[in-house]
Amino acid sequence: MSSQDVQLRCQDHPDNILERYCTTCTKSACKDCDHFMTCYTAKHDTKPMINAVDEFDINVTEMIKSIKDVNQELETIFNSIISGDREFKSHVDYINKLIVKHVEGVVKKVKEEGEKLMVDLKSVCTQREEFIKSQVNELESHQMQLQSLKTSVTEMTDKPERKTILAKYKSDVEGVKHNVNQMKDEFCSFANILIPHFSINTELNAYISKGLGEIKSVDYRYSVIEGDKNITVTEGQQFAVKVENVNECDDTCTLSATLITSSRDNIVVDEVEFMGCGKYKIKGRCNEEGAWKMEITNGVSSIKGSPVNITVVPSLVQTIYNIASYKIDNRFKVTDVKLDKNGCMLVSSDCNELLQFNKCGSFVANIKIPNVNVYKIYDVDIGHFVFSDAQNQKVVWCDDTFQVITQFGKGILEYPVGLSVNLTTRSLYVADRDGHCVYQFNIDGGKLICKIGSMDTLNAPHDVILTSEGNLLVPDWKANKVQMFNANGAFIKTFVDGGEEDGKVWKPKCIVMDKDENVIVVSDHRLQLFDKNGIFIKRIDDVNDNIDTPGGITVISYNPRRLAVANYGANNVKIFNY
Repeated sequence: MSSQDVQLRCQDHPDNILERYCTTCTKSACKDCDHFMTCYTAKHDTKPMINAVDEFDINVTEMIKSIKDVNQELETIFNSIISGDREFKSHVDYINKLIVKHVEGVVKKVKEEGEKLMVDLKSVCTQREEFIKSQVNELESHQMQLQSLKTSVTEMTDKPERKTILAKYKSDVEGVKHNVNQMKDEFCSFANILIPHFSINTELNAYISKGLGEIKSVDYRYSVIEGDKNITVTEGQQFAVKVENVNECDDTCTLSATLITSSRDNIVVDEVEFMGCGKYKIKGRCNEEGAWKMEITNGVSSIKGSPVNITVVPSLVQTIYNIASYKIDNRFKVTDVKLDKNGCMLVSSDCNELLQFNKCGSFVANIKIPNVNVYKIYDVDIGHFVFSDAQNQKVVWCDDTFQVITQFGKGILEYPVGLSVNLTTRSLYVADRDGHCVYQFNIDGGKLICKIGSMDTLNAPHDVILTSEGNLLVPDWKANKVQMFNANGAFIKTFVDGGEEDGKVWKPKCIVMDKDENVIVVSDHRLQLFDKNGIFIKRIDDVNDNIDTPGGITVISYNPRRLAVANYGANNVKIFNY
């Protein structure tokens, strides 16, 4: 007689084999059991006992597998703790060696500060040990509970009448599984906090007044993005440091920031903005030239990448003089400047010759474009260029090798100057100074689409750019305004009004928008920065920088933020930080 035969014998009738199992009554029965016929007569849901046992054993097997899976998750966390602890101790050992070596080079009178550093380091270690200990205790508790459940469930094999108890055990296992998943998420988020960081103070006076350095915990959940760890700005320029959180679902903003000046004064930064998806933006300004730092903390802990190094530099970087000495055509006088696909500056002069300079201001080459007198340049995103030819009253589209592809506006344009292209709508916009309007052409067939503006709204438009909303900004040279039109050509508002004081424009000739949607407008003798709503931010140039009836402008870099101005009156190119 097999063990299975013994296990399937009826307890009330040992000579009989259990034949049916009633899922309604949750009872097993042999042919002589009273409820064998009762369940059949009542049309209960019954099944062969062997099938019920097989189904129940499958559930037991699945439960055991679930327990093993949860236990494996526990093992993963244990291994992570061991690996992290080994790395942590190695890091602590490294910090200890740094501290010892640093202290050895300092005079006796500051050794007390070195001992204080050791105490602070031990405090960080103690905090982390307490965190790990609490995690381990909880993990061991769950492990013991799982072992007990596994033993109990294993003993239930082939006993379907204990289905209710099995369901309770299943609920218990699910509860443990839920707790372990929570612990796993919590451990991934918090296990690497309180990592010690040693900031070495290399100045002797600072040793004496502030100690050898500082031991602090670094919150590795937050990190300054790579491109913002070192920033170059000008005096008074607003900048933004971006921070990421590894836990992207975090919708709170608990960061704080402090600017530390070159004279070691501290300025608290209030503009900490949560952008969503674990991203933050911290805005600040530095009001004097020199080396600054921004310390970013979460509670008492610094974040990874803090402090951010901020270099505050003068506005005017350099001037490219002697432009005329590089010319072939003796009429050369700068009218515009733009970047080519290689990052070099192209300088035009209302003739068929372009000069090419690198960003350091060194001359690279002369470029001849037959039958085109280039007044203004527009660099299309696909690497092509559009040139306005005011003398010949046309606009020319060239590829990246300066070969002519097509021409626009012959017989329509009177004095074309500034240009802009919208590749999405396949539109070319041309500011016509003497036509008192902006013309819109289709770039595929050259067909005129519409005329934007009139003498009532535009007197002498000299440039045109498109905003991210598709509106047009047009500097009106004679009306002393920057005007805004919508995509259909309807006048919206005066974006910047006329005047000779800061925040106003006087004879504006060129305009550009950077990737942050700041708008730079060059008037006859002034270079100014506005936000996307036309709110004045600052004057970029100084009165002594000699901006003189500029012809064109372009942004040449974003870190640092830098632009080049074609300074027509002085026949040079000036490069500014802004």
